[in-house]
Amino acid sequence: MTRSLRKALLQWLLLPAGLALITFLPLAFHLVHQPAMEALDRALADASLALVPHLEVVDGKPRFVFPAAAEQVLRADRVDDIYYLVLGPNDRFVAGDAGLPHEPPDGEDSHADRVSFYSHFRDHPIRVSAVRRTISGEPFVFVTAETTRKRDQLRVDLAFALILPLIFFAGATGLTIWFGIRHALLPVEDIRRALHGMEHRAMKPLDAASAPGEIRPLVEEFNLALERLEQASDAQQRFVANAAHQLRTPLAGIRTQLELLQREPDATERETRSHQCIGAIERLGHLINQMLVLLSAEPGGRHAGLAEALDVPELIRERSPEWIRLAETQGIDLGFELEPARVTGDSLLLGEMVANLVVNALNYTPASGEVTIRSREAGGQAIIEVEDNGPGIPPEAREQVFERFFRLPSASSPGSGLGLAIVREIAHGFGGEVSIQTPPGGRGALLQVRLPASNRHSPSS
Repeated sequence: MTRSLRKALLQWLLLPAGLALITFLPLAFHLVHQPAMEALDRALADASLALVPHLEVVDGKPRFVFPAAAEQVLRADRVDDIYYLVLGPNDRFVAGDAGLPHEPPDGEDSHADRVSFYSHFRDHPIRVSAVRRTISGEPFVFVTAETTRKRDQLRVDLAFALILPLIFFAGATGLTIWFGIRHALLPVEDIRRALHGMEHRAMKPLDAASAPGEIRPLVEEFNLALERLEQASDAQQRFVANAAHQLRTPLAGIRTQLELLQREPDATERETRSHQCIGAIERLGHLINQMLVLLSAEPGGRHAGLAEALDVPELIRERSPEWIRLAETQGIDLGFELEPARVTGDSLLLGEMVANLVVNALNYTPASGEVTIRSREAGGQAIIEVEDNGPGIPPEAREQVFERFFRLPSASSPGSGLGLAIVREIAHGFGGEVSIQTPPGGRGALLQVRLPASNRHSPSS
């Protein structure tokens, strides 16, 4: 599922804004509507109080004198119908509209000096205001009421007065957020266009200085990744070019030997050339195998699921017979000083790494020389060392020898120049390092590999 940054920003900005507007609308309506209703209630209560002066008690009997003009003023309203009622002791009718409700339907506050409530009269909803007064020692109730058309209309007007501006405000806010996000994401679009316009042969770093602060780290990381990609591409091109050169030389030699073999009448000479061809093919096979191991050692070369707990001394013992035969053939004393050491990784790659160290030392150590293989653990690391007393590696060349296809100018033994490059690549793949040191005796070379030690036991343990 594709995630949209623009959509996510809109959701996170518009949703809270919408919720705020939805919450604000009823609150604003209540804040405006309540005072308006209270003002209407006060006006209705004042009308009830205006009836009080028109009542007097004469000879113990209530007398309500309400001129027609005053009644006309009381009932005058362009929207609502106005009613009034005057009740004496024991709710006896005195004047007004008989049957007009004067007590709240729920009975609460029925004896309060002033009450307001909703009710019905003559099939219309009404708002009632009742005022209780004592005149000449007798209790009287003065009631005024009006229909609710004015109040209903006021609610509608208030709702429109609040909703319409809020709709406009919501639309303006939405457009502002939309265009704001669009403008804020323009640098991202500029980066996309810049990347789209790049060709794989002319990739340039992006301009991090002009990028916004929030995405500048991303641009800088992309430029670093691009730089690493260019370095890897350059290394790959050099590898391909060197590999082609390294493969072309033995192939050309084999072809020349075969052409000479076809024209050679002497059987002894033909046998000699045949052996030369076989030797060249073996060297070519070794070179191809070294290239395949190097490709396997690179990131992504072999699956991470192949990693397992490995016993380093056991792995060295399994591979040692071929090294012992090679050492005997060349008259070299091959020794082993193996202490417990465990790592986690690919057994094939670890074996190839140690094999390249040992074979490289055997090839460069003269007859009657010594090569020693060691393993141990120290400081949470598994240490593998191969020491020889051969000609050694000059300090100024100890970094170059790890480059692919690099060989020392003084090298006399045949080789592809990939051995130490494979060692370093595999060591890095295990999360370790390889270094070249001078042996304690001061002669030869000591190659040391440090790998993270594993606490797990191998399955064969």
